[in-house]
Amino acid sequence: MLKSPQVIALALLVCTCGCGDSEQQAATSRPVNELTPIEQNRDEVDKLLALPYAGYVDVDEDDEQGVGVVLYDAEKSYPGYNLYCVHERCRAELMDAEGRVLRSWSRPSGYSWENVELLPNGDLLVVGKDPLPEGAEGSGSGRPRYLIRFDWDGDVLWETGIAAHHDVEVTPRNQILTLTFQRRPAPEIHPRAVIKDVGLVLLDHDGNVLQSLSVFDVLRKQPEVFPLVRLQRLRRDGNEGKSFDLFHCNSVEWAHFKQLEGRHPIYGPGCVLVCFRHQHRIAVFDWDGRKVLWAWGEGELSGPHDAQYLANGNILVYDNGVKRKYSRVLELDPLSEKIVWQYQATTPDEFFSLTKGSNQRLPNGNTLIANSDNGEAFEVTREGEIVWRFICSYKNDEGQRATIVRIKRYERGFIDSLPTAE
Repeated sequence: MLKSPQVIALALLVCTCGCGDSEQQAATSRPVNELTPIEQNRDEVDKLLALPYAGYVDVDEDDEQGVGVVLYDAEKSYPGYNLYCVHERCRAELMDAEGRVLRSWSRPSGYSWENVELLPNGDLLVVGKDPLPEGAEGSGSGRPRYLIRFDWDGDVLWETGIAAHHDVEVTPRNQILTLTFQRRPAPEIHPRAVIKDVGLVLLDHDGNVLQSLSVFDVLRKQPEVFPLVRLQRLRRDGNEGKSFDLFHCNSVEWAHFKQLEGRHPIYGPGCVLVCFRHQHRIAVFDWDGRKVLWAWGEGELSGPHDAQYLANGNILVYDNGVKRKYSRVLELDPLSEKIVWQYQATTPDEFFSLTKGSNQRLPNGNTLIANSDNGEAFEVTREGEIVWRFICSYKNDEGQRATIVRIKRYERGFIDSLPTAE
């Protein structure tokens, strides 16, 4: 266990920070190419983590499964409407259980959409990214990011140019919570290191920033709770700047089950659950106390996504399995740190998404899963039976299938009650 912020610096091997070999060796006490077998394995994982998110996937010519909803067991599937987001199409669609599209939203000029969230009044929040402006290629400038709010009919209500990424939700305090990042020096890691620090940011419903919390500032003060994983190489962002993606947080959720308050501090009214892809971990932050309360996953998770609180106090998390080469969905009891349920394909590599991914526990106990990099989603029972399956129909000019980001099921009553849903 690491005991001080200074030890954190020794635990990080930055191989691509632009420093010379002599500087690297001084920092690590041995040449970079003399790695132990464990470190060599980590290096391979880090290379995979550095790959960009896929927008399209090859389709097997012998695959005759079709597109749209290809499997639907009405008796076992939980009823509702499904909202899913197509990554590089910058498009979201709300469809019924049989695949009929009720509503859609899009931004044809966009570069990618990373997540969408439907609000109680039918508005849609979108975390997205636009293409580089003309002439900006190679300038080191990042693609413009934004958080945008559409109404039910697809008209833009407002847009804010904060560096939002990966996730957005409305908290029990009726504020908008999202992830952002900023590039900043990190001399604790290396005198010339620049990292992408993740911010947890609260906004009002007009898109104005109210409060923020720096993940790096919190974690470097509590290495005994969250010791940073030693990385052989940190992702350099290419045209988006010479900084390192140390955390790559990809989901954030405010604690919202009042019946759990008092059971343990991690369920408190100011707690925030965050997923760290590059640290192979999930953690709970105390927003008001500006500290990390709990962390788990190192040695068990591999490039995870989409951690969520469950009503029973457990946590659902999408374990991409970058190291294993197959994905699974885990239900964890965070107090005992025991895995109490999991889903993986009978033939494990049939369910493998190197990037992206989502999971949602449905009221009947089923779990809705996005096999994102393969452009599909499916619903499984507690016993692992697939009772609903959807294949994205969008393709590019080369015939590749579009990948999806996440999928979420909404209650029929909620959608049908919207004033403009007729």
